[in-house]
Amino acid sequence: MKNKTGATLTISAVAFIAALLVDIYMMLVYPSSVEVIIAVSLIVIVDTYFMVDAILAKIDEVVSLNLDKQNELTKVQKGIYSVAKREEIARSKDMSGVVDLMIEMKNENASLMNSLIEQDKVMTKLSVKKDIDNTAKVVNSNERIAVLIAQMATANAKSSAEALEILNDICKELESRNGKLDNTNDYSHLRVMKSKAE
Repeated sequence: MKNKTGATLTISAVAFIAALLVDIYMMLVYPSSVEVIIAVSLIVIVDTYFMVDAILAKIDEVVSLNLDKQNELTKVQKGIYSVAKREEIARSKDMSGVVDLMIEMKNENASLMNSLIEQDKVMTKLSVKKDIDNTAKVVNSNERIAVLIAQMATANAKSSAEALEILNDICKELESRNGKLDNTNDYSHLRVMKSKAE
Protein backbone atom coordinates (compact mmCIF):
# COMPACT_ATOMS: atom_id res chain seq x y z
CA MET A 1 0.00 0.00 0.00
CA LYS A 2 2.80 2.36 0.93
CA ASN A 3 4.83 1.58 -2.21
CA LYS A 4 1.72 1.81 -4.41
CA THR A 5 0.81 5.24 -3.03
CA GLY A 6 4.36 6.47 -3.50
CA ALA A 7 4.53 5.19 -7.08
CA THR A 8 1.14 6.72 -7.94
CA LEU A 9 2.24 10.06 -6.48
CA THR A 10 5.50 9.98 -8.43
CA ILE A 11 3.81 9.10 -11.74
CA SER A 12 1.11 11.72 -11.19
CA ALA A 13 3.70 14.39 -10.37
CA VAL A 14 5.83 13.57 -13.44
CA ALA A 15 2.74 13.48 -15.73
CA PHE A 16 1.44 16.74 -14.24
CA ILE A 17 4.75 18.54 -14.79
CA ALA A 18 5.09 17.15 -18.31
CA ALA A 19 1.49 18.03 -19.22
CA LEU A 20 1.84 21.50 -17.69
CA LEU A 21 5.06 22.16 -19.62
CA VAL A 22 3.48 20.90 -22.87
CA ASP A 23 0.38 23.03 -22.22
CA ILE A 24 2.50 26.15 -21.60
CA TYR A 25 4.61 25.39 -24.67
CA MET A 26 1.49 24.96 -26.84
CA MET A 27 0.04 28.21 -25.56
CA LEU A 28 3.21 30.07 -26.37
CA VAL A 29 4.17 28.45 -29.67
CA TYR A 30 0.82 27.37 -31.12
CA PRO A 31 -1.80 29.63 -29.69
CA SER A 32 -4.11 28.86 -32.58
CA SER A 33 -4.29 25.13 -31.72
CA VAL A 34 -7.09 25.56 -29.20
CA GLU A 35 -8.25 21.94 -29.34
CA VAL A 36 -4.79 20.59 -28.54
CA ILE A 37 -4.34 23.17 -25.74
CA ILE A 38 -7.73 22.19 -24.25
CA ALA A 39 -6.87 18.48 -24.50
CA VAL A 40 -3.50 19.03 -22.78
CA SER A 41 -5.21 21.24 -20.18
CA LEU A 42 -7.67 18.40 -19.46
CA ILE A 43 -4.71 16.06 -19.05
CA VAL A 44 -3.20 18.59 -16.61
CA ILE A 45 -6.51 18.76 -14.69
CA VAL A 46 -6.83 14.96 -14.55
CA ASP A 47 -3.18 14.66 -13.46
CA THR A 48 -3.84 17.31 -10.83
CA TYR A 49 -6.75 15.27 -9.54
CA PHE A 50 -4.67 12.06 -9.36
CA MET A 51 -1.77 13.93 -7.79
CA VAL A 52 -4.00 15.55 -5.14
CA ASP A 53 -5.65 12.17 -4.53
CA ALA A 54 -2.22 10.54 -4.13
CA ILE A 55 -1.13 13.36 -1.79
CA LEU A 56 -4.27 12.96 0.31
CA ALA A 57 -3.77 9.17 0.34
CA LYS A 58 -0.17 9.74 1.46
CA ILE A 59 -1.37 12.10 4.17
CA ASP A 60 -3.97 9.52 5.26
CA GLU A 61 -1.28 6.86 5.29
CA VAL A 62 1.03 9.02 7.39
CA VAL A 63 -1.85 9.89 9.74
CA SER A 64 -2.87 6.23 9.94
CA LEU A 65 0.75 5.23 10.60
CA ASN A 66 1.01 7.89 13.28
CA LEU A 67 -2.27 6.72 14.79
CA ASP A 68 -1.01 3.12 14.74
CA LYS A 69 2.21 4.21 16.41
CA GLN A 70 0.21 6.27 18.90
CA ASN A 71 -2.03 3.27 19.60
CA GLU A 72 1.02 1.05 20.02
CA LEU A 73 2.59 3.59 22.34
CA THR A 74 -0.68 3.82 24.27
CA LYS A 75 -0.81 0.03 24.52
CA VAL A 76 2.82 -0.08 25.64
CA GLN A 77 2.14 2.67 28.20
CA LYS A 78 -0.93 0.81 29.42
CA GLY A 79 1.09 -2.40 29.63
CA ILE A 80 3.89 -0.63 31.53
CA TYR A 81 1.33 1.01 33.82
CA SER A 82 -0.38 -2.34 34.38
CA VAL A 83 2.92 -4.08 35.15
CA ALA A 84 3.99 -1.19 37.40
CA LYS A 85 0.62 -1.30 39.16
CA ARG A 86 0.92 -5.06 39.69
CA GLU A 87 4.47 -4.62 40.96
CA GLU A 88 3.33 -1.83 43.27
CA ILE A 89 0.45 -3.96 44.57
CA ALA A 90 2.79 -6.94 45.07
CA ARG A 91 5.35 -4.69 46.77
CA SER A 92 2.64 -3.17 48.95
CA LYS A 93 1.47 -6.67 49.93
CA ASP A 94 5.06 -7.70 50.66
CA MET A 95 5.64 -4.56 52.70
CA SER A 96 2.34 -5.07 54.48
CA GLY A 97 3.40 -8.64 55.25
CA VAL A 98 6.78 -7.42 56.51
CA VAL A 99 5.12 -4.73 58.65
CA ASP A 100 2.66 -7.30 60.06
CA LEU A 101 5.56 -9.66 60.81
CA MET A 102 7.50 -6.85 62.50
CA ILE A 103 4.45 -5.90 64.60
CA GLU A 104 3.95 -9.55 65.52
CA MET A 105 7.63 -9.91 66.48
CA LYS A 106 7.45 -6.67 68.48
CA ASN A 107 4.38 -7.92 70.37
CA GLU A 108 6.06 -11.28 70.95
CA ASN A 109 9.23 -9.55 72.21
CA ALA A 110 7.13 -7.37 74.52
CA SER A 111 5.35 -10.48 75.82
CA LEU A 112 8.67 -12.26 76.37
CA MET A 113 10.08 -9.18 78.10
CA ASN A 114 7.04 -9.00 80.41
CA SER A 115 7.43 -12.71 81.13
CA LEU A 116 11.13 -12.22 81.93
CA ILE A 117 10.29 -9.27 84.19
CA GLU A 118 7.68 -11.37 86.01
CA GLN A 119 10.13 -14.25 86.39
CA ASP A 120 12.78 -11.81 87.64
CA LYS A 121 10.29 -10.48 90.21
CA VAL A 122 9.49 -14.03 91.34
CA MET A 123 13.19 -14.90 91.57
CA THR A 124 13.86 -11.68 93.51
CA LYS A 125 11.03 -12.50 95.93
CA LEU A 126 12.35 -16.05 96.36
CA SER A 127 15.89 -14.75 96.85
CA VAL A 128 14.71 -12.19 99.44
CA LYS A 129 12.65 -14.87 101.22
CA LYS A 130 15.62 -17.23 101.19
CA ASP A 131 17.90 -14.48 102.54
CA ILE A 132 15.36 -13.73 105.29
CA ASP A 133 15.14 -17.44 106.14
CA ASN A 134 18.94 -17.76 106.15
CA THR A 135 19.25 -14.63 108.29
CA ALA A 136 16.67 -16.00 110.72
CA LYS A 137 18.53 -19.33 110.82
CA VAL A 138 21.84 -17.54 111.41
CA VAL A 139 20.26 -15.41 114.17
CA ASN A 140 18.68 -18.48 115.76
CA SER A 141 21.97 -20.34 115.42
CA ASN A 142 23.85 -17.41 116.98
CA GLU A 143 21.39 -17.36 119.85
CA ARG A 144 21.85 -21.11 120.37
CA ILE A 145 25.63 -20.67 120.21
CA ALA A 146 25.43 -17.83 122.73
CA VAL A 147 23.35 -20.05 125.04
CA LEU A 148 25.86 -22.90 124.63
CA ILE A 149 28.77 -20.52 125.32
CA ALA A 150 26.99 -19.23 128.41
CA GLN A 151 26.36 -22.81 129.51
CA MET A 152 30.00 -23.73 128.88
CA ALA A 153 31.16 -20.63 130.75
CA THR A 154 28.97 -21.60 133.68
CA ALA A 155 30.24 -25.17 133.52
CA ASN A 156 33.84 -23.91 133.32
CA ALA A 157 33.30 -21.61 136.27
CA LYS A 158 31.94 -24.54 138.30
CA SER A 159 34.80 -26.73 137.14
CA SER A 160 37.30 -24.02 138.04
CA ALA A 161 35.80 -23.63 141.51
CA GLU A 162 35.84 -27.38 142.03
CA ALA A 163 39.40 -27.58 140.74
CA LEU A 164 40.49 -24.83 143.15
CA GLU A 165 38.90 -26.64 146.03
CA ILE A 166 40.62 -29.87 145.03
CA LEU A 167 43.97 -28.08 144.70
CA ASN A 168 43.49 -26.43 148.06
CA ASP A 169 42.75 -29.84 149.58
CA ILE A 170 45.80 -31.37 147.88
CA CYS A 171 48.05 -28.60 149.15
CA LYS A 172 46.76 -29.03 152.66
CA GLU A 173 47.23 -32.77 152.44
CA LEU A 174 50.80 -32.32 151.27
CA GLU A 175 51.59 -29.88 154.04
CA SER A 176 50.10 -32.18 156.65
CA ARG A 177 52.28 -35.01 155.37
CA ASN A 178 55.30 -32.82 155.54
CA GLY A 179 54.40 -31.77 159.03
CA LYS A 180 53.72 -28.19 158.17
CA LEU A 181 50.05 -28.10 158.62
CA ASP A 182 48.90 -24.58 159.06
CA ASN A 183 45.21 -23.99 158.91
CA THR A 184 45.82 -20.34 158.39
CA ASN A 185 47.24 -20.93 154.89
CA ASP A 186 44.82 -20.02 152.14
CA TYR A 187 45.36 -21.33 148.59
CA SER A 188 42.47 -19.56 147.00
CA HIS A 189 44.96 -17.39 145.09
CA LEU A 190 45.79 -20.38 142.91
CA ARG A 191 44.10 -20.28 139.57
CA VAL A 192 43.45 -22.97 137.08
CA MET A 193 44.50 -22.06 133.48
CA LYS A 194 41.63 -20.28 131.80
CA SER A 195 39.97 -22.25 129.04
CA LYS A 196 39.65 -20.86 125.52
CA ALA A 197 35.87 -20.81 125.93
CA GLU A 198 36.22 -18.19 128.67
